[in-house]
Amino acid sequence: MTSCCKLLVVALLPFLVSAVSWAGLADAIDPEPVAVNPIQREQAPSQPLADSRGTNSPSDSFYMRRCSPEQSLPVPHDQTRVAVLGYHNFSKTAPVTEMLMRTQEFREQMEYIRSSGLTVISMQEFLEWRFGSRELPERCVLITLDDGWRSVYTEAFPILKEYGFPFTLFLYPTYLTGRGESMNPEMIREMQQFGATIGSHSLTHPYPSQWKAEAAKGEAAYNAYMDKEMGQSREKLVELFGPVTTFCYPGGFNTEPMRERLPGYGYVAAFTVIPGKVTEDEPPLQIHRYMIFGTDPSIFRNAMDFRVAQLGKMVSTGAQPGTLPPTTPLPPFPVSPQPKSVVPHDIPAITAHLSGVSGVNFATVRMSVSGFGRVPAQVDATNRTISWTPPCRIYMPDISVHVTWNTTDGTSHKAEWSFQVDQSVTVQQ
Repeated sequence: MTSCCKLLVVALLPFLVSAVSWAGLADAIDPEPVAVNPIQREQAPSQPLADSRGTNSPSDSFYMRRCSPEQSLPVPHDQTRVAVLGYHNFSKTAPVTEMLMRTQEFREQMEYIRSSGLTVISMQEFLEWRFGSRELPERCVLITLDDGWRSVYTEAFPILKEYGFPFTLFLYPTYLTGRGESMNPEMIREMQQFGATIGSHSLTHPYPSQWKAEAAKGEAAYNAYMDKEMGQSREKLVELFGPVTTFCYPGGFNTEPMRERLPGYGYVAAFTVIPGKVTEDEPPLQIHRYMIFGTDPSIFRNAMDFRVAQLGKMVSTGAQPGTLPPTTPLPPFPVSPQPKSVVPHDIPAITAHLSGVSGVNFATVRMSVSGFGRVPAQVDATNRTISWTPPCRIYMPDISVHVTWNTTDGTSHKAEWSFQVDQSVTVQQ
């Protein structure tokens, strides 16, 4: 095995950005918005952030193992965005519902994540990034599974293990009996050996109406109820599985008193059911999460859309795999590989020679490459070049390169070109 990881990124599937209806979760959200004080950059949690990384890789030879966060290209801390996915129950044959997904669809979603070049991170990596001690690639995915359904072990776990994806189980202890459709602790401990991190989902998974009823009894009763559901849950999970530092609000319901008490129980982060990409300034006790319903595939498509709204239209946060429009003008300076050329699978340095371009402010020169977003290219103002060498052998059919710069008068400029990679070489595992 060479030190360089192998990466396969295929062209992203076109998909529509459709509105997601969250009417079914209306009761799960605090009826009155609570003002949240701006969150200052916290210190990294002093408690251990337990995480077991799976070492199994997919057995098929067509796809190559993804780059791990240690091997992928990190970007500046504020450029990373994370899509947190939430799943529940799975079946090969039962009718799908919001909470129950067909097993084959789950596999197809995991395949999409891998083949799109997204980086799947563990909970520990997520927390280290959120609290400022780790940098990650630009587009990351965090996989979570709620409750403790047996089908997570029988249906989802084999797929996650095959793909080598880490994941988090948000569990409530009273359900972990092994009877009916629930898992038992032995199943969960086995999954911990293959990339599972454990988080709390309360003690008994009370519905929003139950939380509200307890709050109506007064402060003392509400505090005692929170001690039981949030504090005792963590205690029992720690006893069964080891360190637990994250909480997932049952049904997404959360209030200011709940958020105020969570750190006292030992939690450093908590997750909601409100969709949206997680950024570096995300309130750590109100982290966005896409709940992936078995009846609505558009939610997954939205979660996988890493474009951002800008000036009233959608733009990419980084170059995406694929060819450029035929009308794209050629760069006004020499580039390598040459536009529309076909290169071997071992791609040499990607270089632009900004000769003949006057007034370039070389402090502003940037390069983005399809599948990688903005890359840490080397800028040489003396030789008037920007250059970057891919750290991995890349098997993408089409690669586009985008070079941007400002001139001394403050004007922004961009040059783009694309080339192809020879796909006739067999991948060696």
